[in-house]
Amino acid sequence: MSVQRIIGVCGLNASGKSTICNFYKNKGFTVISLSDIIRQTLKERNSPETRDNLINLGNELRNKSGAGVLANLTIEKLNENTDYVIDSIRHPDEVNSFRNKFNKDGNKIFNLIGIDSSAETRFQRTQSRKREGDTKTLEEFMSVEKREMNNPDPKGQQVSKVLEMSDYKISNNLDQTLDGLLNELNNLENKLIKK
Repeated sequence: MSVQRIIGVCGLNASGKSTICNFYKNKGFTVISLSDIIRQTLKERNSPETRDNLINLGNELRNKSGAGVLANLTIEKLNENTDYVIDSIRHPDEVNSFRNKFNKDGNKIFNLIGIDSSAETRFQRTQSRKREGDTKTLEEFMSVEKREMNNPDPKGQQVSKVLEMSDYKISNNLDQTLDGLLNELNNLENKLIKK
């Protein structure tokens, strides 16, 4: 019997989460973002997909249906014969939902990878990628970041706590090249396969 693998990815805006997801996609994993549920709800409400709207609606859904709601809705959609990489895990209850579902027996395994880089590095990346909803100044960026890291609402985003729960952590600052990050991911993947 084969083992189903779920790789969770957490990190702040522009830390390198997409690079991790693409790495695993190239290894045959299916990529799902917990934010997909939020994006779909924004679309149904005819609301623009801004960073603020994503954060506010995510917090609204967590307050309405519990802090693990995005993970629980995602888990319901997963095919047991597929390996997944799950992006945008932002609350400890989401981590716990995945761990409770996938680490109970040896046939389903969940590992959480946290990726971090300095605020200045991440702000520079947002300016380069020019995504809709990205902030224009470092001050705006830091304001949004503060809300993501430690929201006073216990059901709001708690990215710093999720990063603390990571099984594996990767630093991805400006001195880290893409090749260096991919090499680090290859080394990590080799460890995970041997477990």
